[in-house]
Amino acid sequence: MRNPALDAFRGLTVFLMLLVNNLPPGAPAWMAHGPFGRSYYLADWVFPWFLLAMGAAIPFSRRGFLRRGLPPWRYEVRVLRRAFGLFLLGLGLTSLRAGRPVFALDVLQLLALAYLVGAWLYDLPPLRRLFLALLLLLGYGAALLLVPIPGVGAGVFREEANLPLHLNRTYLAPLGLRGLLSAIPTGGFVLLATFLGEALVEGRRAWTLALGLLGLALGLAGSPLLPPDKTYWTPTYLLLALGLGAPLLLLLERLPGWLLRPFLPLGANPLLAYALPLALKTLLQAPLRALLTALTLRFGAALGGWAWSALYILGWWFVFFWLYRLGWSLRL
Repeated sequence: MRNPALDAFRGLTVFLMLLVNNLPPGAPAWMAHGPFGRSYYLADWVFPWFLLAMGAAIPFSRRGFLRRGLPPWRYEVRVLRRAFGLFLLGLGLTSLRAGRPVFALDVLQLLALAYLVGAWLYDLPPLRRLFLALLLLLGYGAALLLVPIPGVGAGVFREEANLPLHLNRTYLAPLGLRGLLSAIPTGGFVLLATFLGEALVEGRRAWTLALGLLGLALGLAGSPLLPPDKTYWTPTYLLLALGLGAPLLLLLERLPGWLLRPFLPLGANPLLAYALPLALKTLLQAPLRALLTALTLRFGAALGGWAWSALYILGWWFVFFWLYRLGWSLRL
């Protein structure tokens, strides 16, 4: 099962990713990542919206599996295979960027862990699933505020002193597991996003809007206690991402199909659209930098920089347009 609005939402998120990863010098500050505790700039929404789309896609995948009449254990194996494959792909990209084999948690590894939580727990009854999703999100937030940090105390969440930072430095970083705690709130977020997918499957637009308003209200209400921060995946940050992402998805669902088409080539192949540009940008740093330099020398820093960003995005769009036409995609 596929949903054009969900594919377009993924495509829009990929477009934003390509844009914010290749901003020209002098781009407005609001287009990059926000500072600590203020993760509401443009670039800050890319990763959580990938998670949102991943969670919303789980009901479509599960129902398509059930319609084929396959035994339940096959679904469990597929969930594990996808999570494992995504984790391995992430390790490959991390090692490529480091120039040596590295075991560490990065974007795709965290996506894999969050997907594993959301997909494996999706079959729980709805009320239990909702309770568990909120428990993972809000329980993590409560731990940030209540668990004392050695030498600092409880109730402290600053950039230079907070619970995840202490645990990462003391216990997780030596094992290559820095950021592992982020799987708790992101897993809860993916599980919460499955309700958004169910609303799309069943055509319940009011539920989609209600879920977005709930996320927005909870995120704004909790921000004075725990500011929205991407580095440590605070619940307020994720709930605000839900509050903005759900209405956007609802808007895309109401748009005519021809307006969605430009985003479908990117949205139908999101994994490759993330991995391939990152890998080639790592391998072709010198020629890409030379092209940026040539454009800025020819047209000036501002115009040349934006020309570089536009050419980069347009070039990748044509690549994925032809892959879309040929029906080629990377699926795990």
